[in-house]
Amino acid sequence: MPFRRMCFVTVLFAASLSGQRFSTATRQQDLNYVASQVPKLHANFFFQLDPATYQKAVAALQAQISTLTDAEFYVQLTALISLAGDAHTTIYLADSTAFNAGFQQFPLQFRWLDDGVFVTAAASPYAQALGARLVKVGDFPIDQVVQKLGAIIPHANDQWLHYFAPQYLNSQQVLQGLDLLPVAATSALTFQTLGGTQFTLQVGPSSAGALQTAPDPTAGPLPDYLQQASQNYWYTYSPANRMLYFKYNKCADDPNNPFAAFAAAVLATLDTQPVDTLVIDFRGNTGGDDSVISPLLNGLATRAPALLANPRLRVYDVIDKGTFSSGMDGAMEIKSTALQTAAQFPALNLGGVFVVIGEPTGGKPAEYGSVNKFTLPGSGLDGQYSTKYLPNPTGIPDLPSFMPDVTISTRSTDFFARYDPVLGAILGRVGGVPPAPSGNVITVNGASFRADQGIAPGSFATAFGSFSQTPDQVTVNGIAGQFIGGSTSQVNFVVPASIPPGTATISVRAGGMELASGQAAITAVGPGIFVLAGANPSQPGAVENQDYSVNGSSNPAAPGSVVQIFATGYGQLSGSPQVFFADVPAQILFSGPIAEYPGLWQINAIVPSTLSGQIPVFIAAGNLTSNAVTIAVH
Repeated sequence: MPFRRMCFVTVLFAASLSGQRFSTATRQQDLNYVASQVPKLHANFFFQLDPATYQKAVAALQAQISTLTDAEFYVQLTALISLAGDAHTTIYLADSTAFNAGFQQFPLQFRWLDDGVFVTAAASPYAQALGARLVKVGDFPIDQVVQKLGAIIPHANDQWLHYFAPQYLNSQQVLQGLDLLPVAATSALTFQTLGGTQFTLQVGPSSAGALQTAPDPTAGPLPDYLQQASQNYWYTYSPANRMLYFKYNKCADDPNNPFAAFAAAVLATLDTQPVDTLVIDFRGNTGGDDSVISPLLNGLATRAPALLANPRLRVYDVIDKGTFSSGMDGAMEIKSTALQTAAQFPALNLGGVFVVIGEPTGGKPAEYGSVNKFTLPGSGLDGQYSTKYLPNPTGIPDLPSFMPDVTISTRSTDFFARYDPVLGAILGRVGGVPPAPSGNVITVNGASFRADQGIAPGSFATAFGSFSQTPDQVTVNGIAGQFIGGSTSQVNFVVPASIPPGTATISVRAGGMELASGQAAITAVGPGIFVLAGANPSQPGAVENQDYSVNGSSNPAAPGSVVQIFATGYGQLSGSPQVFFADVPAQILFSGPIAEYPGLWQINAIVPSTLSGQIPVFIAAGNLTSNAVTIAVH
């Protein structure tokens, strides 16, 4: 397969770039290079760009070459090269050459999650921001900030823009160069807590010391996909789940752990251990050398007949917005091979065996790539350009992204609760999430307040809307549910137990008159765990210890003890649910609805003896998974 590479390194910078460090002559060298040389080097620079438009943009920057600050000039030069619309062709503003040019970084780290951009690491003076959402840069709301960043982050889809934006949100000079921040020693960044409180910090760039992180890796287990990030690749085997998990962080061979030998060890585990679930995780893999993974994929291909003899086998191909370039190529190769094999041997019935799961990729299936690097002759800033066109593989549609078969999003309450909802969906054999609610009434699971976890008959539900008066009734397909209480924006109720699964009409009423209505999916089971403090990003759960005291950091459960988990969504469950502490399955002693409290589901489970610290807990039932809550174990 072709070679693609995308290398962006985020570092902390200390030099100042507030004025004109580079002469007009130096800038002219760089502008000339981008204006004339890069289009010649690129395989097809004008594949979607009018050359006249490009020359007009060059002239506009030429007219300002002596009046702009360095930050403004080099940000605009990056915007110029980005006009090509090739995500592989750009100037690096967040690597070591940018450090040498004076670009500075805030001592913060951001992550784009499904509900916004959140602070995941911070220097101690700014620890207040940990777990909070970035809502404003200077005077600009985050949506406007990202729109401006889109001019200097070449992208084929919003996924890549969202993945890469946190690196430039961290760069004071990039934000100043976009005229989002004034030139000053510190910059105003505004954050919002999960509880809705906003606060502004004056943040200065710094290269000092280690950052505090959230979640804290020393306080409890992190999900697999966040572990060993410095390793190009690693794997683990879970006997309890009969699962082999391979994390592919970077398409590059490690001389200290050559991939050929590594792949042999992975395949040996597959040969000698019972495996019902094989996970190949490409999340955050932005590329490198396509050929590195070949020994593993070839080994899997030769073992396919033996593997497929196991009727319980599922192979999960995991992707997200950070899956790009060669990382995406590997993920697409697995899917393409599965499609071709299924077409060639229909008797194998491969439908559902190979599942692409997660988020749409940041890369585009058909794109320019196979990059070479360049160095601007004046400033020394580095960049890269594409040398060839790479078509989409057989069976993979040429959409803006390589799309998952099962879409699973990660929210801030998942991330900070140490929960990987993708792995949760894999362990729960989730084949898809219920359709989103619609209409003037948005009805969600009454424990998690999430629409993707199901609303089961006889369970708690919450309906949100804008009501002209306080409701006193909710009906589901014309049948009244048990009304619990409400306001002009929210109403809580118990879904009638007689409602069958399927799309239902939710009507919010007062005095017999309908105030608003909407559509919601009723599922046979809809697990959701109640949260004690919804504004706490770590989501402490409604869980009691063995002595019936409420679990908490000051009142932890003992390993091996029994805890009582309070949830909703038991519905029409047949068989037993699964409860996981982190990704360790627990022994369940009791599971069932509580007759005196309609809608409430209680599960008594034994805390695995191997765990300690802040532990995520979730339920899998009916091919759906719950939200995760955390409990303290010590």
